[in-house]
Amino acid sequence: MRPTQVLAFLLVVLAGLGLVGLLVPEGGIPFSNAFTFRAPDPATVLFDKEPEQVDISDILAVTTDSAAVLEPETLLDSLGYDSVAANIPFSFDSTKLRPLEERIALHYPNDGKKVLWPLFAKLQKANAGTRPLRVMHYGDSQLEGDRITSYLRNKLQTQFSGTGPGLIAVADIVPSFSVDRVISDNWLRFSVMGRKDPTLTHSRYGAMSSFSRFTPILPDSVPVDTIEHEATVTIRPLRRAYGKAQQFNTVKLFYGWHRAPLTIEFRKGDEVISTEVIDPTNEMRVRVWELGATPKEITITFRGHDSPDVFGISLEGRSGVCMDNIAARGGAGYEFKRADQSLLHAMYSYLDVELLILQYGGNVLPNLKDAEEAAQYGRFFGAQIARFKKMIPGVSIIVIGPSDMSIKDGEHFVTRPYLEEVRDAMKTNALAQGAVFWDMYAAMGGRNSMVSWVEADPPLAASDYTHFSPQGAKKVAELFYTALINDFAAYYASKP
Repeated sequence: MRPTQVLAFLLVVLAGLGLVGLLVPEGGIPFSNAFTFRAPDPATVLFDKEPEQVDISDILAVTTDSAAVLEPETLLDSLGYDSVAANIPFSFDSTKLRPLEERIALHYPNDGKKVLWPLFAKLQKANAGTRPLRVMHYGDSQLEGDRITSYLRNKLQTQFSGTGPGLIAVADIVPSFSVDRVISDNWLRFSVMGRKDPTLTHSRYGAMSSFSRFTPILPDSVPVDTIEHEATVTIRPLRRAYGKAQQFNTVKLFYGWHRAPLTIEFRKGDEVISTEVIDPTNEMRVRVWELGATPKEITITFRGHDSPDVFGISLEGRSGVCMDNIAARGGAGYEFKRADQSLLHAMYSYLDVELLILQYGGNVLPNLKDAEEAAQYGRFFGAQIARFKKMIPGVSIIVIGPSDMSIKDGEHFVTRPYLEEVRDAMKTNALAQGAVFWDMYAAMGGRNSMVSWVEADPPLAASDYTHFSPQGAKKVAELFYTALINDFAAYYASKP
């Protein structure tokens, strides 16, 4: 080919690519959940400009708490702070609060900040209660392993008293930051997330959105196994956990729906505390063990021909704050409608939940095609808030919007398309339903701030430009707690 022909061919190819770049939308064209076709904008290619680095020096300067390690003898001899908390008057020193920045403030519906005053009044009296004040922190994979929640729990328990890590699942997909859990190999996990197990004939997932069994699920028409099965779960305080999470003096087991007699043995270390035979049941049961000192370890052994559905084990104190960490990988916040509503209502009623924290939004972003789909997600999310308010009368709800999340655009990482639209839709619908909203995206620094979090020293986020590192989880938890406790201070100052 002649040079002029080669040049003409290249110009035609470049013009065609430029036309494709102009026609393909900013978010690309998704062909499946795993593949989205994107094309660079011609102006970006010809006049590439690196996004301006977001300054997060103020966030780096925020001090966070370290996990308080208790000596073994202190842990074992402790009766738990909350067992004597009723004798300690509540105190609050507002002079120690860090200034509240506008970008990390909580956003309130029309009724204003008084929406949370009933919750604040109960927090103030939590150390004198006869049962813990329950906070349930739901979210997606950002919460896995008790990240973020463990920090918030420690801050709340330090200020308002309380001990224990709250609800934990028997079988989970990641280890916990707050407890050491060892289970026998025969435990099976069933989750509300993903494709439903074909052997599952019901939707009783419970308040943790999952349950565990040690025998397969069989139709009612099939007789139970003639062989007696045994399964164990051993739980120990974890030395790297926050000190208050290492202490507990009450153990609650949530289970039910077994078709044959079940033997449950509870051991504290090597000492057998109780052994009992439970008749078959088709409802939720709760078994409570009250302990003195925090044990070195506890073991619950199940024996039977048919396993119950085990919805969780709660390790808690007798007063103060109890905060549960419930993470669902891939969750978007509307999976609750897939679960049996009567069981959910029963568990929430028993637990007497006072505050729900719902942290979602990130998992819908890869699938959005336009701003209207973002708005539709917000409406779906608002309907879920309404569902919770109907199911748990009087509950306070705080919605935490998505963090900044980045994708590669040319040579640079930039904020995912439609993230701000999702944030805005969640905020609008949360406030419309009487919930409180916290803008994690703005608190991080806004557009393209995730890059600064990843490149911080030490890194505050992982190289996937999506998930926080342990240090970043502490930072974002500290920012949220600052907003919450400053508004509590305003409530506290308004009282005689």
